[in-house]
Amino acid sequence: MTERLPVDPAIVARMTAASSPAAALRALPLPLMASVRARGAARARVAAALGLEALPGHGPMAEAPAGRVTWLRPDEWLVEAPVASRGALVAALAEAVREGTPEAEGAVVELSASRHRLELAGPRTREVLAAVCALDLHPRAFPVGHATQTLLGRAPVLLQLVDDAPTWRLLVRPSFVAYVVEWLADAMEGA
Repeated sequence: MTERLPVDPAIVARMTAASSPAAALRALPLPLMASVRARGAARARVAAALGLEALPGHGPMAEAPAGRVTWLRPDEWLVEAPVASRGALVAALAEAVREGTPEAEGAVVELSASRHRLELAGPRTREVLAAVCALDLHPRAFPVGHATQTLLGRAPVLLQLVDDAPTWRLLVRPSFVAYVVEWLADAMEGA
């Protein structure tokens, strides 16, 4: 699978038209994304397969040698990694949860086509997001390296703060991309 951007040129054009130095929105290539469910001893094996001491809890993301790891719920994490690592990484994670065996303590499901990645960057992005999202996005409440699932308008997104520029990543289901871009573009025009 090669990395790709959302295919609808109208969405890309809307992002470009709404972007400014204060807040710029763009689509990012799609990485390998895998949902990892792990219970019991499988948690430690999954962490080791990713090159981590432990899997992250709610809030902070973990940057692992294999890729970014984000907590989704008490027994589930999202792993984002380079597409080139697909076969080896998915196999290592499946082995860590011992998928398909009687002693299985979880499951691994590749989700690469299930979410698009958008990036919102610039000094006014907290204000843009505050106009469309009910979260407290102040740096004390949402520091760099944190992620959470939330609603943007009425669309579910996974929101990640990757640096203090600030740069945000939004993981959005394909059916909601146009909706999310429209909400963000409207908010950007007011920023």
